[in-house]
Amino acid sequence: MRKRLMAAGMACLGLSMLLVPPMSAGADTTPAPGEPATVTADALPTWQTDGVVLAMEIVNGVAYVGGNFDHVRPPGVPRGGAGEVARTGLAAFDAATGALLPWAPVATGPIFTDDVVQTECDNLGGNQYRCDTVWEIKASPDGSRLYVAGDFGKIGTERRYRIAAFDTATGALDPDFAPSPNSRVRALAVSDTTVFAGGHFTAVNDVTRTRLAAFNRADGALLPWAPTADKRVMAMVLSPSGTRLIVGGDFNRINNIWQHGLSAVNVSNGTKASFLSNDIPYNNSNSRSWVTDLVTDGTRVFASADGVGTFDGRLAVNPETGARIWINNCLGATQSISVMDGVLYSGSHAHRCDMQTYYEGNGFPETRPHRRFLAEPADTAQGVKQRVLHWFPNAQPGTTYPFVQGPWTMANDGTHLWAGGDFTQVNDVPQEGLTRFTTHDVSPDVTGPVQTNFQAPTAVANGGGKVTITWGATWDLDNRKVRYEVVRSDGQVACTAEANSVFWTLPNLSCADLGRVPGSVYKYRVRAIDPHNNRISSPSSPDVTVT
Repeated sequence: MRKRLMAAGMACLGLSMLLVPPMSAGADTTPAPGEPATVTADALPTWQTDGVVLAMEIVNGVAYVGGNFDHVRPPGVPRGGAGEVARTGLAAFDAATGALLPWAPVATGPIFTDDVVQTECDNLGGNQYRCDTVWEIKASPDGSRLYVAGDFGKIGTERRYRIAAFDTATGALDPDFAPSPNSRVRALAVSDTTVFAGGHFTAVNDVTRTRLAAFNRADGALLPWAPTADKRVMAMVLSPSGTRLIVGGDFNRINNIWQHGLSAVNVSNGTKASFLSNDIPYNNSNSRSWVTDLVTDGTRVFASADGVGTFDGRLAVNPETGARIWINNCLGATQSISVMDGVLYSGSHAHRCDMQTYYEGNGFPETRPHRRFLAEPADTAQGVKQRVLHWFPNAQPGTTYPFVQGPWTMANDGTHLWAGGDFTQVNDVPQEGLTRFTTHDVSPDVTGPVQTNFQAPTAVANGGGKVTITWGATWDLDNRKVRYEVVRSDGQVACTAEANSVFWTLPNLSCADLGRVPGSVYKYRVRAIDPHNNRISSPSSPDVTVT
């Protein structure tokens, strides 16, 4: 930390060696040169749902969301409040403003069948197995079609078994695209000609298809392409070359060849493609990981993972070879990822990120509350340890799903980052199911440093007209650098300091007020100011008499 000495009777002293910025929190909305800037941590006004959002896609300026909700309502409105309207499983919003759009198909459902149980959907408690759940939404490359998938059996009055298509220009249900998988469709990938599907199903149109299938985009016809997965497929993405489909999930074998959790198949014929990744561990059923989401930036493929007793962070691989580029292993299941402007954003319940095997510097240790959103550089080079960027908005999770997750899905349009899930608050403000963020250039960062636990300073008279003021630093959700002004009770700034802070490492700071008249009595308070001049103030110190 560089100390600044202030003229005209002001001096600044640094008391802590912890003023050096932790390398694991290297970027924010005003990063150092060469570091990627994040979106702000300010949650923008966004409509809400009365249930869980599990799927999201942004196309043509519209944010389409799916899940297991029955209504949506304006920001700031409680459930059942003014302006609430019906939306069953699917809804659409203006991606830039968060406002509700008219599109309102109704997804309802039949009996849900998976690999283990066959039961009425609602009999397992809560809403976690609702028959009408939408699990996936993907757009065609040209943006003309929107494909949705899940557990539903109807869209409106039309039979659509677990997969359906819509015309994005009109919002109408595609009358020709109507395949019939026999169980949940959890993942989709769409090319110019083909819709690829993965999930729990074992047949489509009464033809054997073991958790992987492909359909003609024009008419929904089942294609001969028929690789197999021995257990559930949960995510998929086409490689940038378009020649292979990267698949993720909780499977052990693709086409009866062992490769747990993350693999690839050839688009041309469904054969298993060469894929080097072995980063999704399987030790036994009680010690394993599975891939929850896959995205690409056109160069790399990124995967997120959940796990039992093992890896549940994020990694990047070469999409044409499967070779690992980087990996991290923050503890706390990651359910969703989205890459935007060189930053990989994730939704999880991360609670520890200080494992030296993968991290540069020290990430945060075991912590409560869990961090529901994280960011990291997407383009970290092969062999370089990954780090967490300084972006720490948070959410209060709901209770619908086991293990109280929080975020379940993310998407962006290059300007706005949307997130959906099972949460009831964002940054301690009531907000259910949906939230969104954007860059400082689009919507200025207006939230100051964290007020909680920012205590009154201690002021000590040292003789000779000098008073030393000491305080504990606070931190900011999206800026690592915080400036401090110590304000005397006469309203003047007595001295200043500056520090880089993260929530797990808060330095003690001090500066000196010089040249005071002996016998004078003052109080002192501290203003904490972020790089965008957003500020908070501590309480005042007790009176101190200058000596």
